[in-house]
Amino acid sequence: MALNHSSVVTVHAPEGDREYDLHVEHMLGDTRLSGTANGQPFTVQMERGHTKNPLVTRVIHNGTQLDAIVMHPRTAELHRLMPYKAPPDMSKYVLSPMPGLLVQVAVQPGQEVKAGERVAVIEAMKMENVLFASADGVVKEVKAQQGDSLAVDQAIVEFE
Repeated sequence: MALNHSSVVTVHAPEGDREYDLHVEHMLGDTRLSGTANGQPFTVQMERGHTKNPLVTRVIHNGTQLDAIVMHPRTAELHRLMPYKAPPDMSKYVLSPMPGLLVQVAVQPGQEVKAGERVAVIEAMKMENVLFASADGVVKEVKAQQGDSLAVDQAIVEFE
């Protein structure tokens, strides 16, 4: 939809919300957006689908990029009321970075592991991928067994 009139939008960004009075000359959803923001001319490149959040638009202007959610003020008002659910802490796990076959688990429960030490080996597309411990720790539980088919982000080893 082309905007033939000014429209106030709120940009929800990590640094905080900012409101702009926009008049755009192109279609929203185009990869290039031109118009005026608070009376000043601008042209930005817009990209979607570059983050895990489908609502985020990457805005690129003069070599600077910002991941933001661009919305009308009423939507921003409602967005602020949405509860925030923190993602689970997965730092104590070794996760499968890709789908594949677990061909080796090099640790066992109770074993002390140093950062950089081999933990597991996954085979995907005829290539072996060695997974290493990212920090020192003690193995609490081995969550997957040799021969298991793994999904992306499936837990293999849990540390205490």
